[in-house]
Amino acid sequence: MAALIGLIVGMVVGVTSTGGGALLTPALVLIVGVPPSIAIGSDVLIASGMKLFGGGFYAIRREVHWRTVCHLAAGSIPGAAVGVWILNRIPPALLETALRRGVGVVLIVAGASLIGRTVAAHRVVPKRIPDLPVTVSLGFFTGLLVSMTSIGSGSLLLSVLSLFYPLSAQTMVGTDLVHALLLSSAATVGHSLAGRVDVGLAAAVLVGAIPGVLLGARMAIAMPERSLRAGLAVVLIAIGIQLTMFGSSRAFADPAPGEPQVETSEWPLSTR
Repeated sequence: MAALIGLIVGMVVGVTSTGGGALLTPALVLIVGVPPSIAIGSDVLIASGMKLFGGGFYAIRREVHWRTVCHLAAGSIPGAAVGVWILNRIPPALLETALRRGVGVVLIVAGASLIGRTVAAHRVVPKRIPDLPVTVSLGFFTGLLVSMTSIGSGSLLLSVLSLFYPLSAQTMVGTDLVHALLLSSAATVGHSLAGRVDVGLAAAVLVGAIPGVLLGARMAIAMPERSLRAGLAVVLIAIGIQLTMFGSSRAFADPAPGEPQVETSEWPLSTR
């Protein structure tokens, strides 16, 4: 099941260059039943593997704006550290519910940003790259979101880059992927130290995700990208509402009166 989810998510990423964490984390929570803390920690490791292939491809083609990557990373890596620090201080009894709802809220924002990007992509033409403090601040906020929810590097950051940075479409995607590789790697270290990364789960997802990305990249040539992005935005918003207001993972749902507590021993890693 994990490999199949990876294949589907990888195809979406290959076609639209967004939606990796935004789809994968809720899929692991709602379909596989992984606790949100483990899903988030494992997802940043999975993202590192996917971004390594994608970012390397764009780097070889010299379609990466390295100055923007460095400026974003100057804020996002400290932001990731702060995000992990915050998670480590949330009481374990509240962590899973708080993360599930947090992921839901970020998904709704990500879906709305994709709609904005689709509508405004041809209407907004930025004149120059924003000043250094603006880019570093954007990086910090992105790092905070990604380390706490695994969402934001593609769905949110790419939307901001497209609206405010005068880069070509290819360079924008390459810049986002290379920065996401650095950010995901840093977040993976933090979550690993806190015991929130399931390496086996990540490997199973990557078995499907890597060929999915390559297949999606080929499909992108023949598919209408704007329609796909709009559809993805609607899906993200719907999942976000489900997680925020209604959804609960079967692996950590509260038991009904008279039922025994559901254990999550299949994920033996610490969720402190």
